[in-house]
Amino acid sequence: GTSVRPSTTAPSPPLSADRAAMALRSRGRALAVAVLLVAAVSSLYSLSRPTAVLAEVPASFEEEPPLSGFSVKDLVTSHATKLAVLAYVVCFLVAKQEPAAGKAAEAVMFEKRVDFNVVLWMSAYLSLLSGIVNAVAIIEMGGTVAHHTGNASHSGRLAGTDGARFLALMIAYAAGAGVAGYCKSDGEAVYCGKYSPGLLGAAVAVVAGAVIHFYSGNALVALPLLAFSQGIQNAITRKTNGLPVCTTHMTGYLTDAGAGLGVWAASRFRDPLSTRAKFFLLSIGTFIAGGLAAKAMRDSVGVLAALVPAFLMAVTAVGVVPLPKKKTN
Repeated sequence: GTSVRPSTTAPSPPLSADRAAMALRSRGRALAVAVLLVAAVSSLYSLSRPTAVLAEVPASFEEEPPLSGFSVKDLVTSHATKLAVLAYVVCFLVAKQEPAAGKAAEAVMFEKRVDFNVVLWMSAYLSLLSGIVNAVAIIEMGGTVAHHTGNASHSGRLAGTDGARFLALMIAYAAGAGVAGYCKSDGEAVYCGKYSPGLLGAAVAVVAGAVIHFYSGNALVALPLLAFSQGIQNAITRKTNGLPVCTTHMTGYLTDAGAGLGVWAASRFRDPLSTRAKFFLLSIGTFIAGGLAAKAMRDSVGVLAALVPAFLMAVTAVGVVPLPKKKTN
């Protein structure tokens, strides 16, 4: 009889559970970015619509009584505190989705990192976003949310009168950092395009603070949300391997940059300016640029200018920013 040759074509291996999970996460992130994009476009569209429509109605027409229907403004104004509490809870739940930590990387000298340029520009980028958030808070609400040296002084000198509102900002910032610590947020994720739930939670807090202030004008509720977001962000970046990177306040950077410039001057500028001094100066410059951007956007859209850094924080958090992936052995 004729012999049957066995098939030489091996069946394709089934899709592994890890690859399936990665594909599912990628689709989820893409969906999240799409939702954020739609929300941002909708917000900008609503700002472009005329608001003084009733002024164009001829006087011969009788005014109809206003409808007693749903009003977002009334809802937010009446329940600003409750909505803020809900926002804090949502931020925590988002940050709690942090993936299980892998093997800790070996400590390296900061300047010797193979991805130093990525860290350099990502730090500057996040400092820019923080500069926008902080400047919007100052211009629109009269308070700083990214750094708290001044708030500490105000809470002391105004103790017994108005100091509690400054102390509240410090507590909110510390609470944000506490969330990043409790959820074990990965400080390296933002440098290699990985999902960072903590940074996404910070973006949610910025959106909540801006929207609550836009509709209610309640700075006492909105400002702590912005401070909370900055606490999360800075706690994440300070986990950077090789250097506790600060992206929300520049006092320490200003000190170290000044010291580096002094060393450079002592060499009569023969030696090159240190890499760290350049790193600090770049972040300081982008934080200042954030203030300029905030002023320009605020003149057009007011407090909703904070939605721009919130959107960029969210895009970064879901790993859409096109950064080179970190190689793993």
